Amino acid sequence: MSQVLTLRIEPDLLSRAEARAASLGLDRAGYVRNLIQQDVDDSRSPNPRCFASEDLVGAFRLGGASATNPRVRENLRRRSVAHREAHR
Repeated sequence: MSQVLTLRIEPDLLSRAEARAASLGLDRAGYVRNLIQQDVDDSRSPNPRCFASEDLVGAFRLGGASATNPRVRENLRRRSVAHREAHR
């Protein structure tokens, strides 16, 4: 038996989603089901680990280098050490 899923989205996003669904020949529910199914299927394949924290975007000056996990961890470690030394 199917279950009901309710979600709230902005009117602009809803209208764009409905337009996209129509261009694919789907109704809104079918479009959302397809997106969920694709995402679930994609998650089964191995995913290379990468830095994906939206919370830390732009939080560090890394000299133009990309914000990879090791770079951000090193920056956080340096900040923590400097903070501890300053407050001794």
